[in-house]
Amino acid sequence: MPENDTNTLMLVGAHHDDNELMAGTIAKHVKAGWRVVSMVTTDGRHARGTVSEENVKIREQESCDAAELLGMEPVFLRFLEDGFRNTEETCRAVGEQIVKWAPSIIITHPPLDYHFDHMNTSNCVRDATYRCYGYAMAAGKNIKMPRLYYSDAWFVHFDPQIYVDVSDYIDLKGKSLACHISQLPGGEPSEGDMIDHEKVRSRFRGIEAGVKHAEAFRCAPKLAKTYMSELLT
Repeated sequence: MPENDTNTLMLVGAHHDDNELMAGTIAKHVKAGWRVVSMVTTDGRHARGTVSEENVKIREQESCDAAELLGMEPVFLRFLEDGFRNTEETCRAVGEQIVKWAPSIIITHPPLDYHFDHMNTSNCVRDATYRCYGYAMAAGKNIKMPRLYYSDAWFVHFDPQIYVDVSDYIDLKGKSLACHISQLPGGEPSEGDMIDHEKVRSRFRGIEAGVKHAEAFRCAPKLAKTYMSELLT
């Protein structure tokens, strides 16, 4: 991903464990001196087959634990889980956070995903990114439009453009996902859980990229923002 002087990376996930699926990329940016902001759009009221206000507290604490481990700043928007929509209200809430933190790069879900909340969060972030000038003017600020990236997705087709070598951070990634105990069957890592899924996916992406473990991304289309080379290599 491109280097710049503003040094802020923002991740926007629908659920409390979504951003940690890019924990290797997060850790590399933190090590390079970047500020990383982890924003969650929904409230986390669903956990282990139950829906409650208590789950909101539990999941936010899990996100805070993971953020502390990875060196991130957590932000919670607390919109209703399992029903998030891209509306004027949600778009403005995301846009105001973009203005507040002024990230140079934003990562969110791809437009095509398996989860309703993920797809609507993706569309919301896209709209808020392109409308951030207006939100900034309303707040009396001037910011540069962030570069938007889409992260890899489970269970649907995803065609990567960019790979990040996370081989040195695969264990840290597992630990950050393990912070989300409410999302692990039996309350601990086991075969077939999200930690196991991520080990498989990162290894597969690593094989594609010629490294041991990788995380994959695509760029949101933007005029005059492409990857150019003098020769194909």
